[in-house]
Amino acid sequence: MTVDQKRQHLPPKSVLKALRENAGLSQEQLAVYLGIAVSTLRRWENEGMEPSMTKKQWQTFCQLIGVPFDALPQSLATPAEATA
Repeated sequence: MTVDQKRQHLPPKSVLKALRENAGLSQEQLAVYLGIAVSTLRRWENEGMEPSMTKKQWQTFCQLIGVPFDALPQSLATPAEATA
């Protein structure tokens, strides 16, 4: 199986995952900064669940990824390709 064929079998990347990766953060790092379990972050990224965070967690998240809250897409659970 070629690399392109493998990519076709992967689920589309969520906006949340794309933002995290663009910021150069691992799931573990972001989870620690937000004070959540890594399993929670994985569920948000992989199962299409919308993040549920406190105002402080949203502020931290936006600061870490370098995107103002008002500039975030309507949904972070949607595939990144859908917002491009």
